[in-house]
Amino acid sequence: MRAFFESRTGTLCPLLLAMLGYLHAPVEAQIYAELRGGTAVGSHTATAAAMELEPGLSVAGLLLIQTSGVVGIYAGFVRTEFGCINGFCTDRDITITGNDIRLGLSLSRGRPWLQFGLLYGGTGAATDEPNGGLGFETSLGLAFSLGKLRFSPGLAYRRHDADTAIRKDHAVSLSLDLGVQLRLGILSSPELKD
Repeated sequence: MRAFFESRTGTLCPLLLAMLGYLHAPVEAQIYAELRGGTAVGSHTATAAAMELEPGLSVAGLLLIQTSGVVGIYAGFVRTEFGCINGFCTDRDITITGNDIRLGLSLSRGRPWLQFGLLYGGTGAATDEPNGGLGFETSLGLAFSLGKLRFSPGLAYRRHDADTAIRKDHAVSLSLDLGVQLRLGILSSPELKD
């Protein structure tokens, strides 16, 4: 388990350093808190089923630091659920659930936005005991502002790690959701304060 964690950390650390480079003395950075909710469908390799159209709940939250008019960095969590009725799930009521922390880049210009990020967590059925592992996400949508609030419907693709002690698996989910962002304030560069 220690070697597994160290190999995953070797991937995550360079990404963190590269993303923190964007934070180097921004003139002004907007800070946002966001909550998203919607529905998800997906598939899990251990079930031997294709994409399941049994929707479940998708909930996510993040803190976003918009370091320029276009680039931002986010960190948060995501919980994704979807049902399984085909493959090994036939005649069984199974829900696949994933819990991940997320870290990534956000790009926005006007209304359109795009996010790319890493996921760290586990995904499986209630009887599974997933190991922690890396996944990734990409999402896109449109944003509409109303004062300090931004509403952002979007579509997200996520590839979740679903490894357990006895097998190596992954899960894929598609989420359609609505986000509500609250602008918390402006982070000013210390160089601007005299």
